[in-house]
Amino acid sequence: MNLFTILRHHVATQPNAIASRSSRRTVTYRKFWSRIERATARLTSEWHVKAGDTVVYWGQGHQDALMLYIAVARCGAKLLPLEHAPLHQDSIAILKNISAALLLHDDETIFEVSPAVPVIANLCSLIATRCQHNPPVSEDMNQTSLISLTAQANGSVQKSEKSLGQLLEDAQPHIVSSSASEFRITEALFDADIFAPQVLPILVGGGTIIFR
Repeated sequence: MNLFTILRHHVATQPNAIASRSSRRTVTYRKFWSRIERATARLTSEWHVKAGDTVVYWGQGHQDALMLYIAVARCGAKLLPLEHAPLHQDSIAILKNISAALLLHDDETIFEVSPAVPVIANLCSLIATRCQHNPPVSEDMNQTSLISLTAQANGSVQKSEKSLGQLLEDAQPHIVSSSASEFRITEALFDADIFAPQVLPILVGGGTIIFR
C-alpha cells in the first residue's frame, strides 16, 4: 500500500471530495495534493531539507501539519512533532539530542526562548506562496519519516521512529474494519492512538479529516 499513489488516485477519481476541513478552510483532495507538492518544493528548494534531515512541527493539531508530514515523507526527511506542553518544556534537551534543519510552528505560537534550530518559520508559510521549483522526490515508503516522543512519568522522554510504510501497516486493521468517512482532531494529530489508527484509514478511504 502506497499512500502517495492512493492520494493521487483520489485526485483522479474524486478531486472535489473534501480531504480536510477547519474553521480556516476547506481543502479538496485536488488542493490537498497540490499543496503537498508545493510544500515538498518549498522544503527542498527554499529551506534545503534533504533526505535524512529532521523537520520539527511545534504546535498542536493544525490543519497544515498533515500536509507538512506527507511532504516531509516525500522528501525522505523525518518529522518531529512537538505537540504537548511537556515536550515544549523539554525542547532544549530534545533539540540538543535531535539536530533539526527546520522548525515550523502554529500561527499563535510565542516562544519564551527561541528553539536552537537554524530556520524557524510560520507553518502557514509552507503553502502561502507557490514555489517555482519542481524537485525530484523518491517517495520511499520505507524511509523513516516520523519521530515520536512521549514524556514519561519519571521525567524521561521515550523515542520511537517509524516509516510511512510501517505506519500504514499499523493502520491496516483499522482500514479493514473502519466504515467511518470522517475523523475529528480535537488536540494532537500525531499521537500514536490517533495518527495511524484514525487519520490514515480516513485518508486511504478518501474521507475527511476535520480540524478545529
